[in-house]
Amino acid sequence: MRQKPAPAKGSKSLSTALASKKKVSKNQVIYFDYRDERKLKRFINDQGKIIPRRITGLSAKEQSLLTHSIKWARFLAIIPYVADEYK
Repeated sequence: MRQKPAPAKGSKSLSTALASKKKVSKNQVIYFDYRDERKLKRFINDQGKIIPRRITGLSAKEQSLLTHSIKWARFLAIIPYVADEYK
């Protein structure tokens, strides 16, 4: 069997590189209210897309609740589907 080559000195591992990008610390948000526009906008980028779990640092369950809340808020026209610059 072939073994993976050792990473070069000074290069960051994938987990270290992604850990530095996290925007939300663990266990900070437990419940996402679809009416709380300011909290939901923290998890949406400038194009209106939902920020992925590997960047937000949420658990799978929390990310699922977040996605559901954002989609429901979009449906009720609390937050836009697409940013104004991209319309």
